[in-house]
Amino acid sequence: MTHPNTVQKFDLATGKSCQLITIRNDLIRNYYLLAFPIEQGEPSPAEITEMLNLGVAHAQSLADELLGDKEAFTVLYSGYSARREKGWHVHIVLLGNRWRKAWLYALLAGKNLAQVLGLRKDDAPRIGK
Repeated sequence: MTHPNTVQKFDLATGKSCQLITIRNDLIRNYYLLAFPIEQGEPSPAEITEMLNLGVAHAQSLADELLGDKEAFTVLYSGYSARREKGWHVHIVLLGNRWRKAWLYALLAGKNLAQVLGLRKDDAPRIGK
C-alpha cells in the first residue's frame, strides 16, 4: 500500500519496497521518512542496510536540491525495540546549519524525556504538506 504523501517509491533488491514520505512538522522543516510498509513484514538485515543506504543517498540528493549543499542533512534509524511507532523507518532531516542540528537534537531530547515521564503520549508524525 502506497502512502498518499509518498514522494517516491523504491524497489529493494528483494522485490519489497520502501517509500519516501514528507512529514509536516512546524518545528522541524524539511523532514522525511523512508518507510518500510509494515504490511510487508519484518525487513531482513540486508533490506535494512539497503534502506539506510537509500536514505543517505536521497538525503544527499534532497539537501543538494533544496539547500545547495549535499552534506547538509542527518539520518536517524532506531532499532525496533527503541522506537515508539511500529514499523521500520529512517528519518531524514535536512539541516542548513549547525543551529538547526542543535535545534533538532534539543527537540528530540525533550520529546523523548516527556514520553519517558509520561507527559507526552501521542507524538505520531503528521504526514502532510
